[in-house]
This record gives sequence, structure tokens and C-alpha cells, in this order.
Amino acid sequence: MASTPSIPSHIKAWAYSEYGNTEEILKFESNIPIPDIKEDQVLIKVVAAALNPADYMRALGFFKDTDAPLPVRI
Repeated sequence: MASTPSIPSHIKAWAYSEYGNTEEILKFESNIPIPDIKEDQVLIKVVAAALNPADYMRALGFFKDTDAPLPVRI
């Protein structure tokens, strides 16, 4: 019988709270609380991720007029 893995209380993420050069603004956060999961949502485990060109341009501030408020977690 397979066991159900436990849900962690915190996650890890790269985040920034200002626009600019990603080498300067990206910070690794290792203690972010798990967001509330609603009944119609799922929580998935991510084992690898990357910063794609749109994320890079977003961090530089190209979309700040239409972007979600900071901080951003990737």
C-alpha cells in the first residue's frame, strides 16, 4: 500500500521585491509558508525550475505597468 506524502509547512522560492538586474535583486527564500489551497486547487511538488526570458524581462521592469504587485516569487 502506498503512503501519502506529508505536505510541508514551507516552500523554497527565488523572489524579488524591486525591479533591476536579476544578479542583484533575486534572493533565495527557503522559508515561505505554503499558500492556502482551496477545494478546487492542487499543490504540486516542483523539483526543478528555470528563469525563462519573460521572467527575466519582468524582473527588469518591462511589464511593471501591467504586472502584479511586488514581491514576486518564482
